Amino acid sequence: MSRTAPFVLAFLVLAAAVQAAPAPVAPTAPAAPAPVAPPDTEVFVATLDLAAGKVGTPRNVTERPGYDNQPAFLLDGSALLYVAASDGGNTDVFRYDFASGTRTQLTASAEAEYSPTPLADGSGFSAVRVEAPRAEGEPYTESQRLFRYGFDGQPIAPVHAAWRRVGYHAWLDDGRVALFLVGGGPDQLPNSLVLATVADGKQLPLAKGIGRSLARSPDGRLTFVDQSIAGAWSIATILPGDAKPTALVATPVVVGEKEGERSQDFCWLADGTLLMARGTKLLRFDPQQPAAGFTTLAELAVPGDIRRLAASRDGTRLAFVVELKAVVTRGIRG
Repeated sequence: MSRTAPFVLAFLVLAAAVQAAPAPVAPTAPAAPAPVAPPDTEVFVATLDLAAGKVGTPRNVTERPGYDNQPAFLLDGSALLYVAASDGGNTDVFRYDFASGTRTQLTASAEAEYSPTPLADGSGFSAVRVEAPRAEGEPYTESQRLFRYGFDGQPIAPVHAAWRRVGYHAWLDDGRVALFLVGGGPDQLPNSLVLATVADGKQLPLAKGIGRSLARSPDGRLTFVDQSIAGAWSIATILPGDAKPTALVATPVVVGEKEGERSQDFCWLADGTLLMARGTKLLRFDPQQPAAGFTTLAELAVPGDIRRLAASRDGTRLAFVVELKAVVTRGIRG
């Protein structure tokens, strides 16, 4: 997908053959959805030494053709959740355990699951579930809901039944979750950020024109990529009550992509610094030294560009997605 806001929707539901806003081909009939092939991606992990500023040799933990993406560490760092697409294109949640080196499929449903994220209380995980449309002609985005799951992979219930159009999410605490609400539709609404309260289902609007990465900063603020100004994306933070987001730093320009495109995936590290990627480089930003901007933490020998990022809470491991280049032989593995 492109690194524009509409790309987020396509990327989220590409394995479910999701359509863009329908274009009329007859007075009463929309155009048929066009399937989009998912990129060939792998999940890699590497050790981190934040004090020394070193990243260990990357190791591929998915090692198979197709779509493996969206890694998230369990709270204790013992395992990694991620999604993988089957041959039929449906995505399920998998778990990789570091001690045993085993991969376990957690979900096996007819619905597609995305963005597995440990619950704030450690009792299970949440994921965006793409259900069948409720009515003919309804876009799949209306059926994207946030579900709770046990660690056995069984869905428990929607986090809140009324929440729909959920693209991505990040827990701030047990009772509050930040939601990326997918835009588009006939009115071409922008992707928006809301803070949702589980107890009453209320959604507090915070920002519009946002990227797919959401996270709680070390000081408790909600962090996202502000894409409201084309070609001038920035990492921003916000809390309820703020008049507007606070910009931290401009995101890196992506080399070789469309003019003006910038990185949009980030994660916070245990020492309070922030990590992004450009190509095969990991770039680090220290909010205590904002004038320095992003500096290179490491350049990794991986067979493609680095996309999504996740770090363990203790700061000892990093997980990231590599989008493989078409010319790369799949036998190249770390």
